[in-house]
Amino acid sequence: MSRGVIVQGLTGRAARIHAKRMKSYGTNIAAGVVPGKAGQMVDGVPIHNTVQAAMDATGALTSMVFLPGQAAGDGLLEAAEAGIRLAVCVTEGVETHDLLPALALARICGMTIIGPNTPGILVPGGPLLGFLPTKFARPGSCAVLSKSGTLSYEAVWELNQAGLGLSLWLVVGGDSVKGTRFSDVIPYLAQDQRTRAIVVIGEIGGTDEEDAAIALSETQLPTVALIAGRRAPPERAMGHAGAIIAGSLGQYVSKADALRASGATVALRPSELPVALRQMSPSLEL
Repeated sequence: MSRGVIVQGLTGRAARIHAKRMKSYGTNIAAGVVPGKAGQMVDGVPIHNTVQAAMDATGALTSMVFLPGQAAGDGLLEAAEAGIRLAVCVTEGVETHDLLPALALARICGMTIIGPNTPGILVPGGPLLGFLPTKFARPGSCAVLSKSGTLSYEAVWELNQAGLGLSLWLVVGGDSVKGTRFSDVIPYLAQDQRTRAIVVIGEIGGTDEEDAAIALSETQLPTVALIAGRRAPPERAMGHAGAIIAGSLGQYVSKADALRASGATVALRPSELPVALRQMSPSLEL
């Protein structure tokens, strides 16, 4: 991260707003990438035509992808080909047929993709990649992993009110097809000396939570989970693209049972999260 971050699509309105906010939090925004606009400056940040040119000029290995849905897949392909190691894609509405080639190339090239459809990653006191709120996120020892951006905002606010801080806040996104899932992150958290507990914010649909339970069963970290959609009528479509139930998998009960079997506590509402964490780990540090 010390080499800086490039922003694909920096001349766009949303990208400019959030890049300025990331800079103000301390993230090193080293360059922007917008084809045909090389040589321009956006809020003091130089623009390059390609990801490769931006990397050559700055040494950056991280990219924020603020591209429209129809361009995000190609933007991720370009980032992987150039050698970016971490790409955070906030774009909503990326078509699966555009995303799959990027995911395949990312695996070959060793690039981690967070998203798409994510508000990003925050390490309180460290880098902000995306637009997660920073006001009530204090440094600490709880890692929050979530499918939902806004539900995780409430969860983190509740943790803050209880005096619990964060080692990491990462939203994987609610799409059914995405670059990183809970089960990809949990093994790293188990080795992270700053992290002493995990909060998982899930929702009905998909098997992310069931897969996370397998990974959690191999760790010793106290874990509390919250799963949205407990009372959702089974015949109703949910807002997130990932909220699709297939047979018994993806249902609230299957997720809650799997997480409990892994040793996690399943809360029913955000206000219960810090209470459950304190019960599981009374000496949890701030």
